[in-house]
Amino acid sequence: MKAPAVFLLLLLLGAAPAHALTLTRDTRWSGELRFAEQVTVPAGVALEVAAGSRISFTAGGLEVAGRLVAEQARFSGKQWDGVTLKGCDAATRLRAVEISGARTGLLVQGGAPVLDQLAVRDNEVGIELRGKSAATVRDGVFTGNRKVGLFVKDDSAASVTGCRFENNGKYGAYIYRARPAAFSGNRFSANPVGLMIAYFGSDPKIEGNRFENNETAIEVDRAAQPELRRNLVRNNRTGLFLQRRADPLVTGNRFADNQVAIRLAFSSYPRITGNDFTGNPLALRLEFQSSTWEREQGAAARAGEVAAVGAFGSGQGAKTVTEAERRPANLDGTVDAHGNWWGDAGSLELARGGEQGNPGFIFDGRDQPTFREKGKDYPLDTVVFAPWSGAAHTAREEWP
Repeated sequence: MKAPAVFLLLLLLGAAPAHALTLTRDTRWSGELRFAEQVTVPAGVALEVAAGSRISFTAGGLEVAGRLVAEQARFSGKQWDGVTLKGCDAATRLRAVEISGARTGLLVQGGAPVLDQLAVRDNEVGIELRGKSAATVRDGVFTGNRKVGLFVKDDSAASVTGCRFENNGKYGAYIYRARPAAFSGNRFSANPVGLMIAYFGSDPKIEGNRFENNETAIEVDRAAQPELRRNLVRNNRTGLFLQRRADPLVTGNRFADNQVAIRLAFSSYPRITGNDFTGNPLALRLEFQSSTWEREQGAAARAGEVAAVGAFGSGQGAKTVTEAERRPANLDGTVDAHGNWWGDAGSLELARGGEQGNPGFIFDGRDQPTFREKGKDYPLDTVVFAPWSGAAHTAREEWP
């Protein structure tokens, strides 16, 4: 028996996906609202979300190309698309808003929205800033996001201040080929990696932040060259991990009570000076770090990684980085770590051993002359620790 035509039509309509809802005039939301579709706010249209509102999505998300103003509201769902701001200027302001349960809680594509006191929790990615965004992100809380709390990429020049990053799945924050205009006054705790800075072109100033009780507080990787100034790095398994041509300036920081304060690997040649080290069983550890390896293998290893869309660039970025830009400026078999204060115990040990000594708080080529890679031995670099400082550079009241 053939089904009636009307019944077939109803079946087809029932199986069809929900259409997007487009706001055609200025709109105010209040109370509890539920959506199972994409909601779009086009250019020239404003959406205001009243304080106390609860907006939930079972599918789709909110995409704003016009203006969004929300305060003390909540956006939630289960694996929904999140909120997207496309080129929104500073007239778009979110204050004391909570966003949870999304694939990407808040995606900012360009523009300069103001994101104040946001609680971004339990998303795959908390907030992603891309497309040269100059967003202001301040006093927010990023917690329980399964991949990363805050992802800053694509030449974004955002200002990130006063935020807390806690218990995120992989990274508290990740800076990828970007240079935030400000990154200060933030706190990182209980993350596998508190702050990741990676790839050539990532050279922000990271100043006055606090990193405590992370597996790794800060990781710098793949030719990134940030400045790390006046940060407190305390009670982490590893305070700072540098690898694959990571050449930051590390100055004025306090490394206290970490299992290892700084680890270096694979052709990383930072400047480490003017810092305080206290209570770290190992202040500095070199692993697979050799100027001989760099001269013989470095360029070929990087070429292979780039060809595979790997370590030193991906997509368009890989085409813009030259080997001359990646190459270390100096390859004399040493890592520069002079002018630091190594703590009371370290200072006593240095006084006994002098410039030619082998301090126990540094692991380098004096402790392990060579390492083996692909069947060949390479000499492990050594650390230049002299001259050193006889007193601490920072006082407790100066800590962030």
